Amino acid sequence: MPNVYLNNDLFDFMHQYKNDLRKEFLKNSKYLPKNYFTNKQSKEKVSLLSRLKKISRKIITTKWWEDTDFNDHLFIIGNWKMKPLYYNKKWVWENYVDRGAKVDGITFGTLSAYDLVKMHYPKTVEMLDKIKEDYGDCINKATFSILTAGGHITVHKGLENIHSEYIRCHIPVIIPEHKKEELYLEVNADKVYWTETWGFDNQAYHTAKNKTPYNRLVFMIDISREALGIPEKKKTRMPFFVRLIRIIFRRGVDLN
Repeated sequence: MPNVYLNNDLFDFMHQYKNDLRKEFLKNSKYLPKNYFTNKQSKEKVSLLSRLKKISRKIITTKWWEDTDFNDHLFIIGNWKMKPLYYNKKWVWENYVDRGAKVDGITFGTLSAYDLVKMHYPKTVEMLDKIKEDYGDCINKATFSILTAGGHITVHKGLENIHSEYIRCHIPVIIPEHKKEELYLEVNADKVYWTETWGFDNQAYHTAKNKTPYNRLVFMIDISREALGIPEKKKTRMPFFVRLIRIIFRRGVDLN
């Protein structure tokens, strides 16, 4: 079974939205420094203590995105930054609806979480809605993902999606000019580049590297194998201690 999946009609459909995704992300990310994606960046240095605090907070909180700033929802671990819109089949802002908090002068509860996300990301939500209309309830997660300049995400497997029900799809949104070996995702021994939209099984060991001096932005969507026309993966029983660890950390997030 392949590690990376290319040439899919659904990939082609999503790829058409890459410019809309870029515009909506930048419009709703005013907290980022000006020219965040166009100026050369120095490699971000994150202390070990800071990383441990981030990881421990992620593990012990029920809704990990509540640790982020309310207006930007930017979740950070080292060289990886994520702005989630949809997670575990829920719009992220559902967790604020009952708080009476405000964003852009609108009180949560007066609009649904779906309407609030749609207000800020209309074309993004349009894309997700069209996929659901055509393929049913097939999306588990949708998020913007930044890999910072000089960033490296070490080899890992996803903590969620433990039964490989979903394929992790990457839409290239803002990709810096680079030499081929400077920016890539490696799945087992296969390298793939952000020149098109593609998908992979995040239960395979994978790593991501950005050796350029610029930040990279993609939009990640977890879509069911059935919707993509990809056969189910044969289930193998993991050792008990591995299953126990994965259950404990199941609320964790996969970085790429």
